Amino acid sequence: MRVRPAFVLLPILVLLAGCAPEPAPSPSPSTSSTSAPTSPTPTPSQTTSPTPDPTEAASEFTGPQLVKLCTEKTRSLAPDATYFADMATTEWLGEKSLWFVVIPKTLDGQDSVAVCAIGGTPKAPNFELEGETLPSGVADIRDELLAGVHDGDS
Repeated sequence: MRVRPAFVLLPILVLLAGCAPEPAPSPSPSTSSTSAPTSPTPTPSQTTSPTPDPTEAASEFTGPQLVKLCTEKTRSLAPDATYFADMATTEWLGEKSLWFVVIPKTLDGQDSVAVCAIGGTPKAPNFELEGETLPSGVADIRDELLAGVHDGDS
């Protein structure tokens, strides 16, 4: 007789499962569940200039744009060098609001890297640093940029 109660409970469980609420959709990466704080609207007598959000400016660049900018800027240091754009790295240094770009290259069998620190926007890039170094020097240049002690050329 234990089989009969199981047959009675099974349709009830199926009905209850159909009554369960649907799960809430998870937010997509392009949307945010928090709203940005609103700022008071200025009165006509106030004059304020909008300050650019460095995170917003950073998102305007794409990796290929940064690699192209750095390649063009450093090409004069070694015009015959072969750049390996597919092996390039880009890193956002939020503390300095700069992109740190490293592009491996070779010239006459000698491996080196082009390095750039780029801020601004794609329409008005600002180079804080452009140069080249041996691959072993990349970490030191990055550390100097973060510390604010780099002179702008490698």
